[in-house]
Amino acid sequence: MGCVVQSTEEKHVVKVDWILSNGKYAENEYVLYYYSNLSVPTGRFQNRSHLVGDILRNDGSLLLQNVQEDDQGTYTCEIRRKSESMVFKKLVELRVLPEEPKELTVHVGDSVPMGCFFQSTKEKHVTKVDWMFSSGKHNKEEVVWRYDFDSYDFKERSGFFQNQGRFRNRVNLMGDISRNDGSIMLQTVKESDQGVYTCRIYLGNLESRKTIELRVWGAGAHLLLRPPYPPTSLHPPRSYLRMPS
Repeated sequence: MGCVVQSTEEKHVVKVDWILSNGKYAENEYVLYYYSNLSVPTGRFQNRSHLVGDILRNDGSLLLQNVQEDDQGTYTCEIRRKSESMVFKKLVELRVLPEEPKELTVHVGDSVPMGCFFQSTKEKHVTKVDWMFSSGKHNKEEVVWRYDFDSYDFKERSGFFQNQGRFRNRVNLMGDISRNDGSIMLQTVKESDQGVYTCRIYLGNLESRKTIELRVWGAGAHLLLRPPYPPTSLHPPRSYLRMPS
């Protein structure tokens, strides 16, 4: 959520407050405040709110992660600058859409898309994406698909890694990494693919995580029940009554 003071004067920001009003609480909630070069998220927003703006450029923008339904409401950003009595204010209305289903059900042989997107107001790019799989039978997670900007070769256009195990040649990037979208497509689903998929997407030291449970119906679910013998006639049998002559 953006909050920038447009000014030609070189005055430094001394305080930033982010406050939420959603109509459910008697008092407004503090989300985060910045003071004396220290950014402090508060209450239920701890570990979920981050000051991502450049304070030296009068930018007090906020990143809110793992958004919940109760986060919907009006966010007020207040910026105070040195030697100024005036307070800059900006209101941001946040509406929370219903959560996407975390459980997907597919048939053997299908292809299934799995989304993973990092929303950010800052022009920061994804530095790393990890897709991991756990079947619940083993403690160790398996790598499904991975992207690492630090190992990306722009000439060879390589920086992507796929596991050489069960997911070999079956996972493709569906999203646009340049738009912070690390969504993938899992092709030719197998029964052994059933389990929990976790996407971790990073913008520098910021992390967003999404978990999807995949349920796979066996090949038998595609079959239709048929009678053991084909019908001998398209018409129902008729009954005849012989009348005496």
